[in-house]
Amino acid sequence: MAEETFVLEFPSSYKWLNMIDLMCTEITAGMDFSKDALNEISISVIEACTNALEHGNRCCPDCDVKAVFRRRPDRLVVEVTDCGEGFDFKDYLKHIPDPSDIHKKRGRGIFIMKAMMDSLDYVKVEKGGMKVILEKMTDGGGEEDDD
Repeated sequence: MAEETFVLEFPSSYKWLNMIDLMCTEITAGMDFSKDALNEISISVIEACTNALEHGNRCCPDCDVKAVFRRRPDRLVVEVTDCGEGFDFKDYLKHIPDPSDIHKKRGRGIFIMKAMMDSLDYVKVEKGGMKVILEKMTDGGGEEDDD
């Protein structure tokens, strides 16, 4: 299978997150991922898009979130870009909030994505915005398609 690329751009509104979940399901169909890996991908991509619309775009409907899915033979790479100011990811990792603090309502998203994906990185976009890059290697747990 050659690389396939799928792009979805949507306004900063929570109502589009279900569509992201559906995109994850359709794009990973036929890839060699276990059910657990498929769930981890969906959770992580939804979290990345939620962070982009909340923290990056501040829920401004005039700012879009862009999700680029790159389907490769041995992995899935997803890039989520917002229009915000961004932050220092490497510095954040030095001071990542304790995810076991159940009284905090925020601060677990990056921890969750880092734990569920094989690779997680953030890059500031030259023209403004922040891009999160999520990568998941196929794990050999996929099932044959009955079609």
